Amino acid sequence: MITPSKTIPFKDSIAFKMTYILDEEFEEISVVELYKKTKRKFLGLNEYIYALDVLYVLGRIDIDIELGKVKKC
Repeated sequence: MITPSKTIPFKDSIAFKMTYILDEEFEEISVVELYKKTKRKFLGLNEYIYALDVLYVLGRIDIDIELGKVKKC
């Protein structure tokens, strides 16, 4: 699910789906608002959270947990 494999096509992997978040136009946005904008691209909330996690680890976004905000780096 996170990375493509023989049974998981690239388009269904989190590695691809995280691009939907990066394609959104925002400088800073709430986690909930970003999910509302992109939820049709994900199968569920768990995929969305995985995508946020991967983007955070890669240094592409910063997340303020106390404020619930996502900011592009």
